[in-house]
Amino acid sequence: MSTKMLKLGHIGGRTFLMTAAIIAAIAGLFGVLYLAWFTEEHFTRSFVFEASMATPMNEVPQLRGSIGESHLTYGSAFVESDEKLFAPRLILAISEALYFLLFIAGCASIIMICRRLWKNHPFTALAHWAMLVLGAMAGMTALFAPWLADVSNHLAAAELGIPGTATQIPENAGDVNWLVTSAEFSFQDANHPLLALGIVLILLSLVLRRGQRLHLDTDGLV
Repeated sequence: MSTKMLKLGHIGGRTFLMTAAIIAAIAGLFGVLYLAWFTEEHFTRSFVFEASMATPMNEVPQLRGSIGESHLTYGSAFVESDEKLFAPRLILAISEALYFLLFIAGCASIIMICRRLWKNHPFTALAHWAMLVLGAMAGMTALFAPWLADVSNHLAAAELGIPGTATQIPENAGDVNWLVTSAEFSFQDANHPLLALGIVLILLSLVLRRGQRLHLDTDGLV
């Protein structure tokens, strides 16, 4: 009975590995196609970005609303432009491409790990470096992708003649609401869950490295 259960468990494990690898391959292929499509869209469609609304302190517009116990105010606006804005479009495309590249690399890592598990050799240098690179990519994406999006918005606002900072707003703005953007890097704006995932992947790569050394030290008995 136990032998039969072990055999069924082995078959189930192999089926899971094959299914996971096939799904990862299909998802990775779609990731590549979406990356190409989104990149092309950034240079052909209208450029849309969000900017904060600002006025001098003595001329803050009194636009408020409330529904029951909910309170409504406003502080940003969406700007849509059909101008060329090559630099902002390129930087935004890079910002979003980082997420797609991370996803594609993740799919490739899943296929590689499934292959290693299929052959009963999980502790390899390839697995170690795959986790290390994937963790580094996740960390870089978490830190720089949001910042690049802000830089893109700031450059677009500058090319359209929108003030870059609140200090550029004239003292007598009249009834006009001014828009401001910022290109400053801030850790607060980083993708913190993705950053945490990157750290976990890097630590996992170190575990795999230790496992590889132990595997070599015991002549493959581990």
